[in-house]
Amino acid sequence: MKKLTSLILALALAAGLSVPARAAVPETVSLRYHDEAALQYGPEVPAEVVNVFFNGAPMALDAPAVSQTVDGVDGRTMVPIRPIAEALGATVYWDGEARQVRIAAGTDRMVLTLGSPTAEVNGETVDLPGRVPAVVVRYGEVERTLVPLRFVSEQLHAQVDWDNEAFAAMVTAVVEPPDPDAPPRGRLTRLTADDNAQTITLSLSSEPQYRVTDLGDRVVIDLMGVVIGSGGDGILCPENPVVSQIRYAQHGSDINPRENYVTRVVLDLARGCTYGENVTVTGDADLQAVIISVTPPETGAELPTLPENWDPNAYIVALDAGHGGSANGAVYEDVSEKDITLPVTLRAAELLKEKGYNVVLTRNEDVYMDLYDRCNVANNVGADIFVSIHANASPTNLSFQGTFTYSYPNSVAGERLAGYIQKAVVAQTGSMDWGLLTNDYVVLRETVMPAALLEMGFMSCHEELERLIQPEYQEKVAQGVVNGVEGYLATLPRKTPKTAGAGGTLVPQGE
Repeated sequence: MKKLTSLILALALAAGLSVPARAAVPETVSLRYHDEAALQYGPEVPAEVVNVFFNGAPMALDAPAVSQTVDGVDGRTMVPIRPIAEALGATVYWDGEARQVRIAAGTDRMVLTLGSPTAEVNGETVDLPGRVPAVVVRYGEVERTLVPLRFVSEQLHAQVDWDNEAFAAMVTAVVEPPDPDAPPRGRLTRLTADDNAQTITLSLSSEPQYRVTDLGDRVVIDLMGVVIGSGGDGILCPENPVVSQIRYAQHGSDINPRENYVTRVVLDLARGCTYGENVTVTGDADLQAVIISVTPPETGAELPTLPENWDPNAYIVALDAGHGGSANGAVYEDVSEKDITLPVTLRAAELLKEKGYNVVLTRNEDVYMDLYDRCNVANNVGADIFVSIHANASPTNLSFQGTFTYSYPNSVAGERLAGYIQKAVVAQTGSMDWGLLTNDYVVLRETVMPAALLEMGFMSCHEELERLIQPEYQEKVAQGVVNGVEGYLATLPRKTPKTAGAGGTLVPQGE
């Protein structure tokens, strides 16, 4: 009889980890399954909880593993995809548009489409066991993607057994050690922090394969099969309200038993910031990069409102002096960018006020101002235009000089504003004209009015830096900004500036 019971259990396991009749009484939870055809959640239904063990130890899952009954006949063990895949050394990608879970481990690739009874494994279409598809469930307030445990585990070369007494799935990793002579699949060629765009880019020499781990006060990104291109381990301190420090170092099979080469990048988060709320990590196969973008927490800064004595018929111009406070910007020859942008911006504000415009400043002293708060200042007062003033730098070409002006991609009004400012500043200063560019900078993206960002010159060029620090040259830049602003506003029909002295200046009242 014992042999017969063992035979029945073995047959059940071979069929795809169907859940047999059991001695244990499992716990139940209430779940709502998402109907991919109807694009909505169904009613709450009870589901039996399956205990999952990995290499003999209980797994910490971010949602329960459950037995999903199919047509009241069979049951499949469904597990949250990310913990099991990452435990087996795989990387999980989510394609929201296609409603697909993509899994990569070494040269293996797997794609499961929500609601589909088939999967794609290394380019071939295969039926899922029992044709039970991957599904999104809602467990309380948590949403998770569940996948068939046996199918995913075995595709990742793990062994799965069933313990009926414990009502548990036992996953044993069967990971072949990597070939010690195999070369790395890629290199981390560059790590850059774009403070204006509030992004961090990990540039690679190949399509990114990575794993993200949330450790509370830090986020770990493991680049699989990747070595550091040059310079070795390092630390980067960006001007970023969410990520206070970036550390990167070379590892190997100590991180992932499948890999000889793993580059680990650690993002140390600012106090009060979390991965779920403030950080997004995206792989871009076309760019061969991992892109980290941040959303800062609310700062609680008191935003200005228009005073009653402002002229309602005059345009409102928002001026932004780049950087400030702890954010120095570029630093060359002991000169900080923040110390050039502020006097130019303050002088431009004076000139605009004399001409009758209402002026709002994001800062009027050497203080730190979050990029999103800078946008909020302008948005809150309903500014007609926004101009951010910066100085440029090129560490790889110290002779490069000249003026650029940026606008947001596909913003017609922003490009027109940038064009007027670029032309006027070049005409006023005689600087080299490098024309117009576009970029996804925060101050261009988050402002609701036409916006431009002026790069008035290159601090990395000694000759141009000498000009930028001279009050006479700063006066020319400020006058150029004013001329550009006036030229653009003259093309707008709805407001006409009043006589000189009618405008005012406004600055935020708190950090």
